[in-house]
Amino acid sequence: MLFFLTINKNGIVSYFPHLERDKQGSDVSLLTTPLPLAVIEEIQDQLHRRKLLDMWNFGKNKNTKLEIIRLLNDICGDTLHFSWEQIQANTLSHQGRFEEEVKDEIGVRFNQIVLGRQISIRDFRGLARELKILEERVIELAHRNVVQGKAQWVPSVKQHGRGWQCQRCGQEDVEEWPSLYGTAATCRGCQSIGVSTSLDVLYRDQRLLIESPREVIFLPHWDLTEAQRLASVQVLNYIQEASEGRALLWAACGAGKTEVCFPSAAWALKQGKSVLFAAPRQDVIYDIMPRLKRDFPKYPLQVLTGESSVKFQSGGLVLATTHQVLRFWRAFDIIFMDEMDAFPYQGSKALDWGLEHALRQGGKILYLTATPSPEGLKLVKQGKMRLIQLPARHHRKPLPIPVWLKSAYSLEPNCNGCTEEVVLQIRTLRREGPVLVFVPKISWVGSWIKSLRQYFPDWKVDGSYSSDLGRAQKIKRLIRGEFDLFVSTTILERGVTLPGIQVVVLGADHSIFDERALVQMAGRVGRTQECPGGGVIYISKQISPAMKTAVRWIKDQNRRAMELGLLDQQEGRRNLERSQRSL
Repeated sequence: MLFFLTINKNGIVSYFPHLERDKQGSDVSLLTTPLPLAVIEEIQDQLHRRKLLDMWNFGKNKNTKLEIIRLLNDICGDTLHFSWEQIQANTLSHQGRFEEEVKDEIGVRFNQIVLGRQISIRDFRGLARELKILEERVIELAHRNVVQGKAQWVPSVKQHGRGWQCQRCGQEDVEEWPSLYGTAATCRGCQSIGVSTSLDVLYRDQRLLIESPREVIFLPHWDLTEAQRLASVQVLNYIQEASEGRALLWAACGAGKTEVCFPSAAWALKQGKSVLFAAPRQDVIYDIMPRLKRDFPKYPLQVLTGESSVKFQSGGLVLATTHQVLRFWRAFDIIFMDEMDAFPYQGSKALDWGLEHALRQGGKILYLTATPSPEGLKLVKQGKMRLIQLPARHHRKPLPIPVWLKSAYSLEPNCNGCTEEVVLQIRTLRREGPVLVFVPKISWVGSWIKSLRQYFPDWKVDGSYSSDLGRAQKIKRLIRGEFDLFVSTTILERGVTLPGIQVVVLGADHSIFDERALVQMAGRVGRTQECPGGGVIYISKQISPAMKTAVRWIKDQNRRAMELGLLDQQEGRRNLERSQRSL
């Protein structure tokens, strides 16, 4: 997207989109060649250094126009011709006027759905389609807000020190390339939501997501358990405190950590604060969505994933994947970051940068997980992050502790890994409920489905993985209990509740299974009141350090819950006895 530079008779410089309908009010000098905003800002910076420019006010210095052209020739070379043209104001004026208030229905709707947003030119095209207007009109409405101080234009990628930085995800490792306007740069860190280059711009709306208070009806669908109530009080205290900082809610798998945050979200919304529930994967988003809609009836909820058909919605309560959070800027007072240790958020500097910059100054972030990252635990240990614990599930039964089954053979496909003992263990687990078999590689899925179908010809056996086109339908059938055995990669390690499910992890010592993945996979078992128990078996040739750590974490959660009186005493004692026999 390009901008025209203009100078009026008072020496005031402005720039506006090439599709915009500007009104100047007097004779104007126009630079006839439009420019990327990044080039305009570079010129501005160099003129400031030469003390020729003071807040875009040229005064009466006639040489400044020549200096601008000289700088442009240095930047762009001889590929473009630059000149100034003296024109009358009405030459630039069409129908609209920036100082007029937006009173039409489209303008009102536009302003509702761009609040707190960070919008690329590609997003504008999509917004134009949703509003059923021309892209030119969308840009006009956006620039009107910029002129009125409600928003700003920023280069999508701009020079940062001696290098570049993407202004959407913070990525500095960009790809440089020659352009008509000199050296340009493209960021690949956030290309999944659209390419970001130095020749493009971002529109940043600087208004609050909630313009005026509205009624908040909070109707929780269940009573919090004692464990949840204790954690919920701590979360609310953290949210209400004036001090800034971060906090970590470390919960047992299936303990209902998301619902623990709902009372704090209700309090914040009633105070006119904006709230974001974020998660790395859309499966988690779709799991949380019906619970938020049920507990906050009639309150507008924005639900944003890569599959969302409507990208622009309104409302101060937002549920989004971490990639979609990159579309917001300083928009949220409170962020609840669920599954903070999960891919693709874990280890992504771009997504972490986006989350931090979606937070308003003085805002709060609460990270939620059953398996905290080493970095998070380090911050807790250093006293830089508050720790809130939720060690028990709502049914007051202990977490199932995995047991180890040593395999004498490789579990790689076609390596005789499906021994009689493995078959016996799976058959025994099936008596308690459907069996979910985790494998470390996509290449294992098909082979193990074929092998298990041979051993269990009367059972319904299937499986899935990330790129499986039938994944969504298969998972729906799995949730409905239509399979006896289901083979899966780690796509099902978190964010899904499967009543009565039992778990087997094949190749549990594989390097892809760290302690967090192993805890999450074990955490699929015993999540419901109707089926609070079950079995978890790690099958491998040896016991890996990750397996030991995973079991230790699970035991520690049970032990802490027992000490706090959050488990049924009889079940707690039995669990301690079983703990002595586990790996």
